[in-house]
Amino acid sequence: MRVLNDDLLETWVTGWARSRGYQTRKEGRFPAAFLHDKTNDWEYFALEPSNDEFAALASSARKSPGRLFTIVTGRMNEFDGAAHVYGLNLRSVDEVFMTLDMSGQDIEDPLPLDGFEAETVRSGEVGTVTVTFNGEPAARGSVAMVEGYAVYDRIVTEPDFRRRGLGSYVMRALTAVALEHDVDAGLLVATVDGLGLYSYLGWENLASVVMFEPRL
Repeated sequence: MRVLNDDLLETWVTGWARSRGYQTRKEGRFPAAFLHDKTNDWEYFALEPSNDEFAALASSARKSPGRLFTIVTGRMNEFDGAAHVYGLNLRSVDEVFMTLDMSGQDIEDPLPLDGFEAETVRSGEVGTVTVTFNGEPAARGSVAMVEGYAVYDRIVTEPDFRRRGLGSYVMRALTAVALEHDVDAGLLVATVDGLGLYSYLGWENLASVVMFEPRL
C-alpha cells in the first residue's frame, strides 16, 4: 500500500483540478483549488494538520462564505470538535481517499455494453468517457495524468441505469486511457456509494476525507 503524504495529496489535487479546469495554488504546504463552477471560491486541502495549522486554515476559510476546507485524515473524530471551536460546520464526512496499483490492469478498451453507446475523448493529459442510451446520458467519468499517477474523478452512473455494470465499464475504459501514459498508480476520492465498486476493482482505502464550511 502506498504511503499517503503531502506530495501524494498534492498530486491528487492537481489531477482533480486538471480534469475540472480549476486554477490551483498553495498556501504554505497546503494546496488549494478555485471552484469557479460551484462556489466561485477556494477549497483548501490538508493532510493531518496540526492544531495550529487547522486553526490557521479555519481562519482562512472563514474569510468568505463560499470557501471550503477539506482534510484527509485517519483521526476524523478529533477534528469534529475543533471545527466547532474555530467556526466551521461539517459539510461532508462520507468520502474516502483511495489508491490502486496499475500494474496488471487491462490496457484494452472494453467493449460497450449491449444497447449502450460509449465515447472516449482524449485531450492532452485528461481523458473522459461518456456512456449513453438512445442519446440519454447513462454514465461518465474522467481521468487526469500527473507525474506517474492517474487521478480518477466524477465517476457517475445516472439513477435509471444503475446496477447494470456501467460503473465498472467506465472505470475500465478510463484505465485503458490512463495506461497509454506512463502511470504506476491510480488515485481517487470515493463517496460511500462508490466504495463497493472501487473495492471490487481492487482499490485500497488510505484515509477519510472530511469537508468543512464556514459557520454562517
